[in-house]
Amino acid sequence: MSGEGDHTRADLEVIKEMGTGLSNVKKAFDGLEKLGGKYGDDFGHGGLADKFEDFASSWEINRGKLAEDVDALAKIAKAAAKAYEEIDHALADAIRSAQGSDPAKKRK
Repeated sequence: MSGEGDHTRADLEVIKEMGTGLSNVKKAFDGLEKLGGKYGDDFGHGGLADKFEDFASSWEINRGKLAEDVDALAKIAKAAAKAYEEIDHALADAIRSAQGSDPAKKRK
């Protein structure tokens, strides 16, 4: 591949927003109330209440795992944005430095 349009480009704002958004999702998961043990009488049928308790128990376990995964992805996105930003600044500094040097002085 060649040409001007083939350069890899990362949208830092999108990556930063992704990290923030994923952190918000994790906070929402952490703030959800537990379902188990609360609604058994509301079902009116013991078998249905038992099935709901099974679901609630499984949901708690899997919600915890999902929250951990979302948190890990949020941290990765934030670290990636920071790394891209640092690289971008270093490249900009290198370009400014190279443009500031006089090529005629280098030839002498």
